[in-house]
Amino acid sequence: MRDLWRRASEKREEWVPDKGDDMVTSGEVTMSLPSADKPLPFHVTLVVEAKCPEDPPPPALLDIANEGVARRAERLSGQYALTAADRLRGALSTALNGWHHVPGTGVLARGHCTSVDVDAELVAAVAAREEADRRWFAASWQDERRAQQAEQMRSRLLDPLRATAWWFLDHQAEPERLEDVARAFDKAREVLAPKDTPDSPGRLVDDMLAAHDPAVRTSLARYLERFFAEYSREDLVIRLKHWQEDNEEL
Repeated sequence: MRDLWRRASEKREEWVPDKGDDMVTSGEVTMSLPSADKPLPFHVTLVVEAKCPEDPPPPALLDIANEGVARRAERLSGQYALTAADRLRGALSTALNGWHHVPGTGVLARGHCTSVDVDAELVAAVAAREEADRRWFAASWQDERRAQQAEQMRSRLLDPLRATAWWFLDHQAEPERLEDVARAFDKAREVLAPKDTPDSPGRLVDDMLAAHDPAVRTSLARYLERFFAEYSREDLVIRLKHWQEDNEEL
């Protein structure tokens, strides 16, 4: 089925009676299971139990049970990072605890996990990558937050009345400064306000391409590239690609 198995050191036991009418056999098997950090595996040891209402039971009863339990185990293990080996052990024992039919057979199988082993160096590498991902996410969030704050500040600076009100909220003990502050904000607006130029399709496209969200820029650039190519404007396609190269890190 897969290379998941079979470093299988199975310790088979004699048939013993279960609380029900069927007989139960058990064995220990070691296998490799996939992790969320493909292609890095877990090395797992399971105790597998099997029973079959058929009489006589199939001679490969425990092999069939091992295969059925392995399929259930690998669906679960693939959801766990290599750094979560301790949690996986409990999760496997919980998920495999109940009796389940092995598809296509009359065999019932269940199991529990006795150990989950991982390579220490691989765990350290995955942990370092996860930490780098967390740092990148935090930095991205901070950049986005800073951009939002800058946009809020720009909006206030272009509205002297609102900017003065925000200032006064933190300086209510200094009403004598209010007029000077208002004049300062009014003067700042005259300097900072964008020149009043009429809209045009090109200006609207420029505003979209200047969006802070990289996904917006990428989507619009791809649309423009198809549009230019459709009308045989290879010169514009080339210029657009140069723009993308110059702005890919923005």
